[in-house]
Amino acid sequence: MKITRRRPGIPESYGVASGEEGMLLWDDVSAALAAASVYWVSTVGQDGGPHLIPLWGAWVQDLAFIEGGDDTRWARNLTDGDGRLHVGIDHEGMQVMVRGVASAVTVAGAMQTVIADGYEDKYPYRPEGSRFWRITPEHVLAWKTDTIEAFGSSPTQFVFLR
Repeated sequence: MKITRRRPGIPESYGVASGEEGMLLWDDVSAALAAASVYWVSTVGQDGGPHLIPLWGAWVQDLAFIEGGDDTRWARNLTDGDGRLHVGIDHEGMQVMVRGVASAVTVAGAMQTVIADGYEDKYPYRPEGSRFWRITPEHVLAWKTDTIEAFGSSPTQFVFLR
């Protein structure tokens, strides 16, 4: 998998820098995704309406894993639709939006342990099951909002080529 980095297409009136100076590094964005305690997951229902919900999850090997869902509205939206979704986080002044595709998977062995560890590191909970929604990112948009300078210099888009 190759990850490319570029400036996002933001209107000039926002004052976003055009060069590479200030752009975020993938390792920092990935670390924020791993540390985030809440993943805001947005899906689309059959009626075309949005559905937004805060969920627990783990970020492992550049993939998000969210447990369960079973017969919830968000899981039905993924199952009944094409699996596309957005995931957003706010972690220590870094905002991250992930656009990707979710698929129901069963994990086992070392991967199940790593995902469960990712949960337990953040929550008073360790999933014992093996069924998760795996979110494969296509595009990630990230920026810092702790200062006006960072807001203007940090917007960075990462594109995943698989």
